[in-house]
Amino acid sequence: MKLTIAIPTFNGAPRLAKVLEHLQAQELTEEWAVADTWEILVVDNNSSDDTAVAVTQLQVDWAQGAWGKLVPLRYCFEAQPGLAYARQKAIAEAQGDWVGFIDDDNWTEPQWVASALSFAAANPDLGAFGSRIKAVYEVEPPDDFEEIEGFLAIRDHGDNEHPFDPEHLQLPPGAGMVVNRQRWLDSVPESMSVVGRTADILISGSDYAALLYLHRAGHGIAYNPGMVLYHAIPAGRLERSYLLPLAYGIGMAICQLRFINARGLRRWEIALRTFVGGMRRMIMRLWQYGPGLRADLNLTFLFCFYLGGMLSPLLAVAPRVGTWLNYARARSFTHVLLKLWPLSPSSSRPTTPQIPSSVPLNPS
Repeated sequence: MKLTIAIPTFNGAPRLAKVLEHLQAQELTEEWAVADTWEILVVDNNSSDDTAVAVTQLQVDWAQGAWGKLVPLRYCFEAQPGLAYARQKAIAEAQGDWVGFIDDDNWTEPQWVASALSFAAANPDLGAFGSRIKAVYEVEPPDDFEEIEGFLAIRDHGDNEHPFDPEHLQLPPGAGMVVNRQRWLDSVPESMSVVGRTADILISGSDYAALLYLHRAGHGIAYNPGMVLYHAIPAGRLERSYLLPLAYGIGMAICQLRFINARGLRRWEIALRTFVGGMRRMIMRLWQYGPGLRADLNLTFLFCFYLGGMLSPLLAVAPRVGTWLNYARARSFTHVLLKLWPLSPSSSRPTTPQIPSSVPLNPS
C-alpha cells in the first residue's frame, strides 16, 4: 500500500458521505489506478453520534462504487478525545507508506490522490508535504477576512512547489498534510509536548508539533500545489465567539512549539523573546487604534493572537499557570486594559498588516 487517506472525525456522521463522494471522484493515471495503491481509514474519535453505524453503511455504498474493488474503506476507534490522538491512531493503523490527513469538512479535487502519490514518488526523502487549501464559506465572510483566514487553515501558496520554513514556524496545517509513516514513527513521540485543548483554551499546535519533530530529525517539509483541497467553513466559525478564543489559543501554542527544537538556555531566550515580542505587538496596536480596535474583527483577532503569544511562555514553562489563563480570564484582562488605556482611538483605520497565508508564528 502506497497511501492511506486518514479521516479523523468527531460526531461527523452527517459530513462523511460528502468527503467520500469527492474521494470516489478521484482520477488516477494507469500507474496508480491499481489495487493496493491507496486506502481510506476513518478514525472515529470517541463520537457520541451514530458515526460507527454511518461508516458501516458508507462501506457498503463504497464497495459498490468505482473504487470499491480496488480501494479498501476501513474504520477504527480512538477513545482518547483530541485530534492529535486521532492522528496518532491513524498512523498506528495505516497500511500505507504515506498517510494523508483529510478532515471531515475537507473535499478533495479529483487529482488530489494522484498528485499526492506522484509527489511522494518524486520526493522520497521528504518527511511531509502540504496541500493548497481553498475556502468554501457557508455565508459571506466579513470584510477583509482574507487577512486572517489563514488561521482557519486556508492556505494557497501559489502554483510553484517549495519547501516550508520550520525555523520560523511557517508550516502547512494538518488538514491536507501527507506524512511519511515510518519517519513519523521514528521521529514523533506518541505523547507530544504541546498541551492540547484544556479548559476553554482552544490550543491548535499538535499538527505543527509533529512537523517540527520531523524537521528536528532532518526531514524536509514541502508544499505541493497539485493537491487542491476545499475546506468547508460553517457560519459559526465566522462568529467572534469562535474566532477570538481560536486566536488566543493559537498564540498560546507559540512558545511550546519553539521549545521543540531548543534546549537549555536557548529555551529561556525564546521565552523572553516571545513575551517581549507579544507585548510589543499589543502595544503597537493599542498605540495605533486605542480601545477602538474592538470595533474591527481583524484587529481584535490579531490582538488576541498577540496576547496569547505574550502569555505562551507561562504555558510552556508552568503548564498549570498557563492553563489557568484561559480565554475568559484573558478577555477580562483585555477589557480592563482597554478601559484604562489613555489614548483615544485613531480617527481613521490604516490598512491592517497582511497576514501571510502560511501564518508564521515568529515571536520576535
